[in-house]
Amino acid sequence: MKRMAWLLLVAAGAIIALPLGWLSFAMILFAPGFAALSIAKKELTVSELAGLSATLSVLLLPLAVLLSSPISVFYAGLLLGVLTAATGIYHLARDTRLRIDFRDWPVLALAVPVLMIVLLVTMKTFILDDNGLTLATTHASDLNLHLSIAQRFIVSPALPPEDPYLPGYPIVYNWFMHVAMGGITLLSGVRLFDSFKVLVALVSSLIFIDACLLARIAFGDFKASVVAGVIYVASSGLSWLYMLYTWLQGREIDLFRAVIYEWKGIMVLKYDSPSLYFFLPQTQTFGLLAMISGILLYILSVRERSAALAVITGAVLGSMVLYHTITAFPALVALGLTFLYLIYHERRRLFRPEGYGLIAIAAVPLVLAGVAAMYQWAILSASAGQQVVPGYQGDVPQTIVMALGPLVPFALYGMYRMKDKLAAVPLLIFAAVNFLFLNILQMPATWNTYRFLVFLGLPVSLFAGLVLSGWLFSGKRWKAVIVVLVILAMVPSTAAIVLFYSDSSYVHATPADVKALAWVRDNTPADAIFFEEPTHFVRLPVLTGRDVAYAGNVYTWQYHNVDRQPEMEAILHTTDREQLYAELVKNRVDYVFVGSREAGYPFAVVLNGMDKVRPVYDRDGVRIYQVSHA
Repeated sequence: MKRMAWLLLVAAGAIIALPLGWLSFAMILFAPGFAALSIAKKELTVSELAGLSATLSVLLLPLAVLLSSPISVFYAGLLLGVLTAATGIYHLARDTRLRIDFRDWPVLALAVPVLMIVLLVTMKTFILDDNGLTLATTHASDLNLHLSIAQRFIVSPALPPEDPYLPGYPIVYNWFMHVAMGGITLLSGVRLFDSFKVLVALVSSLIFIDACLLARIAFGDFKASVVAGVIYVASSGLSWLYMLYTWLQGREIDLFRAVIYEWKGIMVLKYDSPSLYFFLPQTQTFGLLAMISGILLYILSVRERSAALAVITGAVLGSMVLYHTITAFPALVALGLTFLYLIYHERRRLFRPEGYGLIAIAAVPLVLAGVAAMYQWAILSASAGQQVVPGYQGDVPQTIVMALGPLVPFALYGMYRMKDKLAAVPLLIFAAVNFLFLNILQMPATWNTYRFLVFLGLPVSLFAGLVLSGWLFSGKRWKAVIVVLVILAMVPSTAAIVLFYSDSSYVHATPADVKALAWVRDNTPADAIFFEEPTHFVRLPVLTGRDVAYAGNVYTWQYHNVDRQPEMEAILHTTDREQLYAELVKNRVDYVFVGSREAGYPFAVVLNGMDKVRPVYDRDGVRIYQVSHA
């Protein structure tokens, strides 16, 4: 690579350290990862350059925030900027030449539609305009929570981030996504609702790129890797058959329940396709990216015997633990077993330099991931709830048939073909581990046992893609027809997901509510606690970053094993002034928000004229009261 490129890298480092809006945003999501990658590899394909650079930047951003937190999280930009610029200066001093192979450009060409489709759909949610705050219906709960946590982190940076639904409690696992979204907002100055949409679209396209790269390094076949990547992101199983069955029965189709395989009376175990995580973004979306890139980089570091890549891989795997702990569980078990397989494979050279050198490189990522796992364990509260227990949830065979069925026979044949290929071993082991866990483990606290089926979808799709690619380009028409039919059978469900999120919205906060919440953001302390209707669909945290006294009992139970729903709902129906004041004080409420939802409850009448509760805002039917604790 020419000298000018390293000068640009130095300039990118300077930009990262400054809140320059979208320019800083773009540099943060590319330059740090490229800097790290350039230390480890001097020859890259164009999809590796774009895909792995952006992937590393996304996954390591919250790690930079964590490392800078002993001083201030605001120094994360400076840390990333200095490291990026220092790498550019290092390459300038050494006159480093980086060779780029452009022949795999079709991967990037196919990634662009993925990015654009996801971006176009997400642009329709969390919109602030004259209609208030509008979002997709199913975004009102989970995504509302995640953005609320990120907004709380922006207003009050803390690690782990604070839970705005339960004051005084931190989010003790799966919190790197919130730090990434909040961190890039703080460092770049781009608004949260805008940055999250672009970030999710980027991550979705990176999942496709990294899946292609993983298949290519595992199979050594470019065409197969592209077909495998397309199958992985574009297929969502046979849920459309259930929709057709429901329609033929004359019953109304619940589209969302259909596409997540939550079929009452038919299956207990459900399934979320990768594309669902693109349009219903959550911590699992980032977990999938970390999982795919972690396995990819592990194979790459072992193959190239690169100590630098091993360290980078360890950082990615450690990041995966904090992005999504359940994703990290089977991935690290599989890579641990891969490490044992490598010891067996290299047993005759184990005590020679080439043998123990390889084993040392293979061990480094696991050791670093182990450090992250110990840190996660140390901050995990005793009340977080038991996440994994032995057991069998049931309905595994029929769910696999409906979710992955057409791909399974091809995947099994692909696994057989690759059984002696060392680079494919981690994927083979990963498939076996997830199939085993799916049948012997349960997650009763979250009902997330199906996650193992989600993870199993990766190797099944990639190995099936290997075989289907061979058939597609075999020159035999009947084989090509079968491939097309298999892919077409899996795509309608994905189309249903896209259509659902393109045409699903409701007003989460009315214009009057939004104006009142803007006043809250500008006129109340960051540590103030508000009372609003304690549902899963609260408005205050996501728009102001303020804590509510209580909300989302499913989430507070899942994260903290705490359920205060009955007592908090009782406040809404309280008609005694002394009792109402006592309850507000007991729950440390500083302000009471009486908006469009709260106005119809009895307590809204009682609040008027109370001695120690005075109105501080009264416009367009929305009132805000301040509670005196004196």
